[in-house]
Amino acid sequence: MKKQYASIASLALLVTACGGGGSSGSVSQTPGSTPQSPTPNQPVPPPDMPVDCQRNSWVAGTTELCDGTLIYRDYVYDDYGADTGLVGLSPLTVMNLLSRGGGVFNPIANTPGLLSPTAGDQRYPAGMENTADLVSLALALDGDELSVRFELNTLYGSDDSLAVIAIDTDNDSSTGGGVWPGLGIRSDGWDEIYTFAEGDPINNIIAGRIPAPETEQWRIQAVVAQHDGTVMNVAFRGPDESARAASIPEQILPDAGNFWEDKQSQALGSGDISVFGDVVSRSDLENRITRPAESVTGFQQRVYTSQYTLPPGEGVSLRGVPGRQGDTGLPCDQYFHYLGKYQPYGFYVPEQDGPHELQLVLHGCEANHASQINQSNFQTSFADANNRILAAPLGRGPRGFYTGLSERDVLDVRADVEEHYPIDSRKVLVSGYSMGGYGTLRMAALYPQDYAAGVNWVGFTGSLLNLPLERTLLDSLTDLTGIELLDAPLSAFQELQQEFSIGAEDNVLDYLGNLEHIPVANAYSAADEIVHVTTALALQEKYVAGNSDYVFYLHLPAEHLTYILLDEWQKMANYSANRVAVSRPSTVSYYYDPAQAYPEYAIDHNRAYWVSNILNRSTEPSQISLQSDGCGTPQMDRQFTSGAGTYPIPWVSTQRTLSSDSLLPGGNTLTGSLENIHHMTIDVTDSCLSGAINLDIDSDGSSTLAFSDGREVDLVQGRNQLFVNPL
Repeated sequence: MKKQYASIASLALLVTACGGGGSSGSVSQTPGSTPQSPTPNQPVPPPDMPVDCQRNSWVAGTTELCDGTLIYRDYVYDDYGADTGLVGLSPLTVMNLLSRGGGVFNPIANTPGLLSPTAGDQRYPAGMENTADLVSLALALDGDELSVRFELNTLYGSDDSLAVIAIDTDNDSSTGGGVWPGLGIRSDGWDEIYTFAEGDPINNIIAGRIPAPETEQWRIQAVVAQHDGTVMNVAFRGPDESARAASIPEQILPDAGNFWEDKQSQALGSGDISVFGDVVSRSDLENRITRPAESVTGFQQRVYTSQYTLPPGEGVSLRGVPGRQGDTGLPCDQYFHYLGKYQPYGFYVPEQDGPHELQLVLHGCEANHASQINQSNFQTSFADANNRILAAPLGRGPRGFYTGLSERDVLDVRADVEEHYPIDSRKVLVSGYSMGGYGTLRMAALYPQDYAAGVNWVGFTGSLLNLPLERTLLDSLTDLTGIELLDAPLSAFQELQQEFSIGAEDNVLDYLGNLEHIPVANAYSAADEIVHVTTALALQEKYVAGNSDYVFYLHLPAEHLTYILLDEWQKMANYSANRVAVSRPSTVSYYYDPAQAYPEYAIDHNRAYWVSNILNRSTEPSQISLQSDGCGTPQMDRQFTSGAGTYPIPWVSTQRTLSSDSLLPGGNTLTGSLENIHHMTIDVTDSCLSGAINLDIDSDGSSTLAFSDGREVDLVQGRNQLFVNPL
């Protein structure tokens, strides 16, 4: 697709020898002159980033020196230009003003339009979105020239964007400066400006060479603009850029947003970007100095490089790429909007030294990676009080529902954090709000071995028709219609559930038994206009009937956004404190649906604790219920209580608290039942069954149990009582 846009000049960039002669690809500008394009028949090859200086992830806004190359790495999807005084809306809001189902206004999908507003008000022509989004800027000294390399997030055609660099050659803001020609902005101190108007759309690089100042210290500034000169992105903003539209009143202020560009939008709105720049020492470049970017604590953005993109592999799709369910026309149906390989996530690092706990924070529908995580009490209650890092994936947009590619992003964000920070892997939690609450329950249930606890605020369960006393309702429908709905392969009620799933791909109530060893705090609202109280009560009913540690709060006067607006989280934070993941449980109860696998994103949920490689006999879900006494059997104390309180507003609750007061000695028995299992593997180390094994397992059909040490047992339909000899 991109090759169709490539000019002869940009294609030549790929074949010209690195370091060859020709035009610099830029022209020095003086105040008042008109920006010029480089000579198209004399292109300069884009300088490669030194191998040792390449980064798969970074803290946005940071600058480093690497082997004499100065490298600034920017925020991504932060290219909304100047604040012109308009109330910031989500960049996708215009596409959602009318529902996809025939032009009817959709209040549920559009009321949260302020949940991910931009501070900047500039927009691109249709089809050119994101083409002035800076990813990185690298400068290296080569003799008397500076090699300059802008990498953009998106570039479809060679002349889509302008990349401009200004140099204050004496590092004195009182001399020089003025208006940047053709761009409508100004700054203090600069003496020379160079405009690059021709790029390489194959690699998203705009590059060239400019004369290097002869002075020892100089200050550089840089911007990226649309081809018409509308500046969208400014470099060298530092890691403390603001994304402060966490709640009212910031969400309705014109200069506050959730994309880490508040300060940029204010500066561009004023027309003066003097505050953004970096001082360069020529000797650092000449002596090939390496100086890593400083570590950053507090609220920030990180960017990681994903192995996966969506067509066309870059950019922002305002319409979006639909998930498996297609364009349903329902509010919050699943769509992916942020398509490229560079993906941002919200991040908060406490001041304490590691190892840290880690809490994933999954945003709600129409919100984004700066929502909730950027609230001061949230940071204090969860992060600072527990020495816990917070990480909030974007999930490819506001409506990813944490399935498919959005789910892959959650997994990759966790991996990126663990690669770069000291994390106690036994103390990883997952939390989320609304759609993110659905993601919390889903991720914890499908990856139970990975989490110590969950926190769910007003989480959607997967269907608008999840109701308390569902079996009673089905019985009533059976009596009314004469159809035995409970015995049907897929009941009429289940079909309705699927039709009313909004953007959810599965129903978390089906998976709730998987949370046997994961304590979850749940907060719901009696007056919720989006996740109705009947849905909440259905979830509570499932908890009451189960065996897991949980607390369920129903806040009587609350509605859907109450907790965000109050920024009060303490009782949920208290519940999450000091949680440690169970590593070798004596029991594994696991519901597995192969339909939720995404092989194209290396996603399959066929593992839980010491059970793995699950293969069903049919495409229908399976159920595993096994107990091993090999590691000893904990004697559990289960306390069930109900309660009431007033913080932060009145609530009632039910709660089951599990504790172990003793441990019976280990044995050699594996018991339980299997439904629709063709094959599975038992890890003999984590189940502590490395010796002889007594099996007593009910199976609804033939299946094979493989053990990680090479042993294998075939089971038949019915009860299987077998003795498995050690190797």
